[in-house]
Amino acid sequence: MLAPKASPSPLVAVSPSQHMLAVPQNENHHPYHLTLIPGIGIAVTAVAVILLMVLIILIRRKSRGLEDPENLDKTSLKPFPPPRSLRKFQEGPSPMFQKFSYKETKKATDNFSTIIGQGGFGTVYKAQFSDGSLIAVKRMDKISEQVEGDFCREIELLARLHHRHLVALRGFCIEKRERFLMYEYMANGSLKDHLHSPGRTPLSWQTRIQIAIDVANALEYLHFYCDPPLCHRDIKSSNILLDENFVAKLADFGLAHASKDGSICFEPVNTDIRGTPGYMDPEYVVTQELTEKSDVYSYGVVLLEIVTARRAVQDGKNLVESAQVCMASESRLAELVDPRIKDSFDMEQLRTIVTIVRWCTQREGQARPSIKQVLRILYESSDPMHSGFVQAVEDEEYEETDGRPRTSQRKAHRSDPTFYSGDGRYLASSSSTSRSYCSRSFLLENGSPQSPPNLLSL
Repeated sequence: MLAPKASPSPLVAVSPSQHMLAVPQNENHHPYHLTLIPGIGIAVTAVAVILLMVLIILIRRKSRGLEDPENLDKTSLKPFPPPRSLRKFQEGPSPMFQKFSYKETKKATDNFSTIIGQGGFGTVYKAQFSDGSLIAVKRMDKISEQVEGDFCREIELLARLHHRHLVALRGFCIEKRERFLMYEYMANGSLKDHLHSPGRTPLSWQTRIQIAIDVANALEYLHFYCDPPLCHRDIKSSNILLDENFVAKLADFGLAHASKDGSICFEPVNTDIRGTPGYMDPEYVVTQELTEKSDVYSYGVVLLEIVTARRAVQDGKNLVESAQVCMASESRLAELVDPRIKDSFDMEQLRTIVTIVRWCTQREGQARPSIKQVLRILYESSDPMHSGFVQAVEDEEYEETDGRPRTSQRKAHRSDPTFYSGDGRYLASSSSTSRSYCSRSFLLENGSPQSPPNLLSL
């Protein structure tokens, strides 16, 4: 008996609405994606445009800030110099220093393209301002607390230093992270350039001797006539500048240091060792005690450099040490002289210069002369009439004290006798800006280091 066939399971009835829900579900994804992608692209573009506009605004503000001193961002750097000092330099009917704007400085240097010198401190440019004046602009590099201190110190020092053989400060410029010092323009550049740059016409022997005298005059002023006395700390050929007449002037007072108590005789001062290798006093390097005899040592190195036209450190050798063999031998003295002028130097003056160099570069500071003593010897060597004048002054001083020698403490005055030097230039005074004769006080200094034996024969 056949079982009855199972009836086929009835099909589940599907309503039309369910068909409508199932199929359009997949179809509706495409319009959603088509609207999402353009939306993201528009948003990204808008953000990029906004960021670009912000960047443009910031760049414009920065450029305006550099060009406009009134928009100086006072929070970008601590004020410098301190407001009182800055006002002091600019107050009165004739302000001490002129404040230049960044905009006019940039224009005067042809967008900082007129470079005339470079060093560890920064770059020096030749600038011609709208009034036709020529000025040397020193742009400080890598502004830091130390550089800021050197910048401040140089302005404050040069505000009270006035001497024919010191480079004069004309003004300054302070713009955010930029620092500029404006000096009188020295047409013949640095002594270093004339001694070491190829292609230069060599300086004559007499010009070299006069440059040595000029620098000694500047140091005498710093050591004996400033109040308080100063150590320069960085005497070197690149800091000795020459004007159109080859008159030498000492520059760069960023490292200058005042004596401890303002006395004429410096008390040793403990300082951080700063200076230039080859010119630095070895005693100062060891003890870190700074005195005016450190400047005297550096001057001795410069004097040797002037004669030899060799660098203070050359091929890893110190000039003073490498020249000892020739300086110690009378027969080899001529080997020291710059070969370019070997036929035009004065042998007697060379002996004097070598003696001064050896005296100034003694290892111990107490064994070195004062710059006054050096200046006296240089004057006597450069002018044959000088020795007679000195003797007359000494005799006069001896008579005024009833036969007892004394030291004159007065400073030189402009009324002191003028004297004409052998190369047609007046000898520079140590205490005035005129070319008057040096003061009698430096000629009569007592209580100084004993002269080396061979100095007496000069």
